[in-house]
Amino acid sequence: MRRALLAAFGGVTLYHVMAISWGWPNPFWLMPLNTLLQWGFALAHALPTLGRSRALLLLGLTFSISLGMEALGVATGWIYGPYVYTGRLGPLLLGVPVLIPFAWFMMAYPTLILACQALGEPPAAPRRRWGVAVLAAMWMTAWDLAMDPAMARLGFWIWKTRGPYFGVPLQNFAGWMFTMLLIYGAYLWLSSRWTAPAASRSGAPPVEAVLAYAIAGAAFVLHPLLNPRADPMAQALGLIAFFTMGPPVLIALLRTGRGDHP
Repeated sequence: MRRALLAAFGGVTLYHVMAISWGWPNPFWLMPLNTLLQWGFALAHALPTLGRSRALLLLGLTFSISLGMEALGVATGWIYGPYVYTGRLGPLLLGVPVLIPFAWFMMAYPTLILACQALGEPPAAPRRRWGVAVLAAMWMTAWDLAMDPAMARLGFWIWKTRGPYFGVPLQNFAGWMFTMLLIYGAYLWLSSRWTAPAASRSGAPPVEAVLAYAIAGAAFVLHPLLNPRADPMAQALGLIAFFTMGPPVLIALLRTGRGDHP
């Protein structure tokens, strides 16, 4: 099931990129479907890797903190800058699409695995907790460097104040780092005091989580490669995704290839 979800996520992502690049039919439900496929994979991978209690703890923290921060951000503009969701992502809760907390978890979990791989830490109970939290928060924000301008251009949300980064305020990325530090910090602190036993070392292969993160980044890299006439912003976002999301993937794969499983 876990690998089927990963394969389906990769297939839908590839089709979505080809549809945008070559003008194929691109139904509106592809985006929610892809989010739910990656979310399902992330949860299916987390359960044997972190253990059931820790996986559900990370899921609950990610859902509640991301929804709370997004709701505060939409209402006040304090966290990420002034923006509003358009409703194209489905039903809203507190001004935030219900799908959004699922999207935070679908990337927060594999990014945590990448950081643990890079630092040689066990995912269920890392020893250098704040090192893992900071590195994972940076690599999670790297995804937003490409994702946010692209999604805003597609009309999923609107920035009320045009910022210097493809229209995105720089405050947004500070808000992302802060949100992820809250999520990872709370998870790592609470899980270190968890009484339930950690998952065994026979959890799901970390390379699968690395591939999930890589597929999310590849979507931005492939678009200008498949469509050489892509506009300058799409080409720039492809380069940004390659040079920000590529290194963590390479580091994790090299460590996996050497057998350095945390």
